[in-house]
Amino acid sequence: MAEFEERADQLPLDAIDATMAHGAIFQNARKKLLGTGAKLLVGPRGTGKTHLMRHTYLHALHTETAPIAIYANFSRYLNLEPLLKKAPDALKRFHSWVVAKLLLSCFDLLKDAKKDTAIIQDTKTYLDEIKLRELVSLLERGSGSDLYESFGQNLTVDNVIDTLDFLRQKFSRKRIILLLDDAALSLTDQYLTAFFEIYRLLKTETIAPKASVYPGSTQYGPTFHASHETEEVPLWLSVEDADYSTIMGDIATLRLTTTELSGINPDTLELLKFAAFGMPRAYLRLLREYLDTQAGSSQQKINKIIERQTELIGAEYDSLGIKLKQFASLVVTGRKLFERAVAAIAAAKALEPGAKNITLALKQDNDRNPLAERMLRFLVEVGMLYPLQAVSHGTNRKYDRFIPHLAFLHAQGVFREGRGSSSKDVPQYMQRPLAKQPLRRTLSTLLEADELAHLKLDLPACQQCHTARINESQRFCHNCGAELVSSSLFDECMKLPIEEVPGISESLAARIHQDTKLRTVGHVYASQNASGDLQQASYVGPIRASGIIGKVTLTVNEFLS
Repeated sequence: MAEFEERADQLPLDAIDATMAHGAIFQNARKKLLGTGAKLLVGPRGTGKTHLMRHTYLHALHTETAPIAIYANFSRYLNLEPLLKKAPDALKRFHSWVVAKLLLSCFDLLKDAKKDTAIIQDTKTYLDEIKLRELVSLLERGSGSDLYESFGQNLTVDNVIDTLDFLRQKFSRKRIILLLDDAALSLTDQYLTAFFEIYRLLKTETIAPKASVYPGSTQYGPTFHASHETEEVPLWLSVEDADYSTIMGDIATLRLTTTELSGINPDTLELLKFAAFGMPRAYLRLLREYLDTQAGSSQQKINKIIERQTELIGAEYDSLGIKLKQFASLVVTGRKLFERAVAAIAAAKALEPGAKNITLALKQDNDRNPLAERMLRFLVEVGMLYPLQAVSHGTNRKYDRFIPHLAFLHAQGVFREGRGSSSKDVPQYMQRPLAKQPLRRTLSTLLEADELAHLKLDLPACQQCHTARINESQRFCHNCGAELVSSSLFDECMKLPIEEVPGISESLAARIHQDTKLRTVGHVYASQNASGDLQQASYVGPIRASGIIGKVTLTVNEFLS
């Protein structure tokens, strides 16, 4: 069995630098993380966000001219999700958990720098490492009420800022960067909103927070204005990058032994690079599977591995509908759109023989409302669609461009020449000159009229116990017996025009209609960054956008109460 670690969060700290590929995309992202200002490191799972953050942390630690870096990982946030159902102060406990994690990261920094933790341990009562670690551990197990009451509830963001400032002076650095990994707490909207409120408060003249998030399901809440307060740093290597093969090759060389790599044909290595679709973790997994698979010829192993790859990605995408129940219908429709887009690309391969055409150009038209946009973002989030820069082909003819995952195109025979498959097919195809035009489509040509018409948010769970309902006709919760919001009532609320929301004037509604694609309460509710979308309207800034979101939220609550 191949012996190497795929996940960067499982690598020992001393192995992070030795296994870090130094392609331009990673170097540029590291420069952004080390720079001033708040940043959001955006990419699907497996694109290298954790590895880059830990690498940046080590670089800052050992470079006297760099800012001092604090690294914290929040991947265990879901352990606190049960508190939302049983503790009325769940958000306060979550707040204490985040603050405790950040303070513990200060202790971790001192240990990694080979410094005595007593330099902060003896300064403040809240800097008690034993109590902080116990509090985090107990909260993640759904307990610790006594310690929370006596110690945890007194932890504040100001405690973190004061401690960071103290460390900055001790290390004789001008600035501090906070590397907040796995900050896309997408499975608990309430925690996610609370987290980015803390993120916003942590930003000072000398402290710059950087958070890693996903491109589809991260909702920032009404008080955090992502487009104004942060800069997005994309981290996802494009299969069309001129250095793609070299960078992916470096990743394999740094993780696998010479013996392991020598056991794989060079053509197979190239094929698996493209089948990983720019995701280092996926590439390492494919290499492991190839090395561990004994039966069958090389081509049979390749076909089986790539088929398994599409199944895993499809299962991850489908799971979004289970995890984010309000978007279940969008996830189902998005899968249909993706499959038809892949089929359309496969069908068009004969139109321009000898050219490379794997790009879908999707027109920006009236069908592209916030519900449709969210549907597309979910496909980007799991890595099924790679977003390229939008292009214009004339007045009112602007297209967003996407490359569907190459493993799915491979399964549809896009790269195959003749009847048989070869490991050389994909690498050779990717060397072809670009087709004159990408495959142009609209949503209405990829989805049926009724599918477009029924892009909707799904019914909420029971408002009393948060249990998901069994079907749309259910009137009472099968868990606690509380009366449920009826299907027609919920749909009616989501379809409510923005101009009918109390407190939104006719002139404001008109500007929103003119400058944005937000038309209904449901559009605002579905938007990933409602504040940013609203601010596209004339004379709508962060404060007014927050007010509009508040009015919409109040309307929904009153409508469904």
